[in-house]
Amino acid sequence: MAITIGSSVGRNGTNHPDDVLAVKTRLVELGFQFIKADAEMGPSTIKAIRLFQAIKGGLTKVDPQQLDGRVDVNGDTLKWLQANNAPRWMLMPAGSKAEGFINDNLADLGDKHDFGTNWMADTLSATGATYRDEHLTSHPAAALLHINDTSLPEGGDTTAHKEHETGLQSDIRLPNKDGSVGGIEVGADAYDRNAMRAMIKAFLEQKLARRVFLNDPALISQGLCHHAGGHDNHAHFEIKPPAREES
Repeated sequence: MAITIGSSVGRNGTNHPDDVLAVKTRLVELGFQFIKADAEMGPSTIKAIRLFQAIKGGLTKVDPQQLDGRVDVNGDTLKWLQANNAPRWMLMPAGSKAEGFINDNLADLGDKHDFGTNWMADTLSATGATYRDEHLTSHPAAALLHINDTSLPEGGDTTAHKEHETGLQSDIRLPNKDGSVGGIEVGADAYDRNAMRAMIKAFLEQKLARRVFLNDPALISQGLCHHAGGHDNHAHFEIKPPAREES
């Protein structure tokens, strides 16, 4: 989308009404629909700008100390708003058996960590398809890839996670040998390490894959994942931003 501004928009910006409207209209178009496409500047708009800045910067937290919350003329935030592959904020895909993955979190109405970037959505979908083709076809009784938390509807801080604020991280439930998922840790006899290995390999084949956290010593020794506190009972898939594509 062609978006131009004559002055800065956001925190400590000039905030000319026409410029504010242009920026907010673009953010709403990109799925940041917790703001309105109007000419009013306020905290919710600054929050949306900071979330957008954190996403395009590949950050896992929306930290006001790192993010100025302002769109400057000819600045990097404006260039990303103009980009052909600007990040979109969206509900994560539901998945299906045919797709090789299921999003468990959508059915949990008490948990709102259902949102993230289209970059994450596309990566998860591609991971499911790769896992299906490279593992499930030869192991049809194995568990599907099951997605759990991504980010909250408006991104930002969540008491459930130290990070997961920018729609660039999703949790994956551990597969069991009987084809079910969850309820175990990596040391359990029921844990299907072969399926987990295949899931991680499928993810790491994707172009935006950054890293995986899972406290499985065997898979860590194979260079597939990293140790992180609290990751004995689930894996954590994290992506990076793509290179910006000029409009």
